[in-house]
Amino acid sequence: MKKVTKIQPKSNLPESRVKENLESIALIRSDSINDLEVLTSDFKHMSLVVESVQRNYRALLAQNQLLKDTLLGVVENCDCWQGNRCDRCVQILNILGGKNIDLKPDAAKKYKSLLTQLRKLG
Repeated sequence: MKKVTKIQPKSNLPESRVKENLESIALIRSDSINDLEVLTSDFKHMSLVVESVQRNYRALLAQNQLLKDTLLGVVENCDCWQGNRCDRCVQILNILGGKNIDLKPDAAKKYKSLLTQLRKLG
């Protein structure tokens, strides 16, 4: 009996490398498209979050302005008069004017400075 040996044809190395490279490139492109879709979804979500924060902040500012206007109305409608305010009106005016013990008077300046620095970075 004859012994049969299987002889594998010599693989064409440059051709197999090209095929492997093309397959790798196709996988990379597919992954890149998937990553871009995920990133797009993340940006849409972040955009919705920012819009929500903006709405909430606008509402907060409107409420703060309403509160300030109400407090000024209380002072204006009080029986005391400018230059001779009662203790309650003096306290309200001090709070509205930023003369609160808990708050530092230069907080607005620090905030403005920080905001300016951040804008320079961007």
